[in-house]
Amino acid sequence: MTRSEHFKEFLQSISFRELTLSIDLLVSVYISYFYVNSLMNASTQQLSSVSWLSGLLLQVLIYSVILIVLSYLLLSFISDNELNQPPDVREKQINLVGYKYKAIILQTGICVAIVQYQIEANNWGPAIEYNIPYLPMHVMVGAFLIAEIVNYIAQLYKGRTGDIYE
Repeated sequence: MTRSEHFKEFLQSISFRELTLSIDLLVSVYISYFYVNSLMNASTQQLSSVSWLSGLLLQVLIYSVILIVLSYLLLSFISDNELNQPPDVREKQINLVGYKYKAIILQTGICVAIVQYQIEANNWGPAIEYNIPYLPMHVMVGAFLIAEIVNYIAQLYKGRTGDIYE
């Protein structure tokens, strides 16, 4: 079999729900890459600038909205009205499993951000080797992005394997 035949066979083997989750996962990974790459390539002055950081967050928000809207438009064109069908009981259970992992990561990220803020605000502990301005906010954004990615991966995994009650 050639690569194109393997790819066609793979596309035929996945459900529309898996395709939707895969596209959402790819969008979330791209947005995460864009955010981390922007932070890694930023200068010290940019990292400490509120206006640069606000612009970065606005870009992340705009890209997220545009990519999600484009993906749903694409999916609506290729679907047979499957986007409008309500999820069945199994899909609802799979969603709940993904949301459980997402909630755990978000709660952990918020707690870490609060602790980090208290450490910075009260000058507790030894001096941090790398001084990152607005670190609690970056922790919260990172937790949100990781939670989204884990949510989609968990739903894809549980949907493919079928072990939704473990």
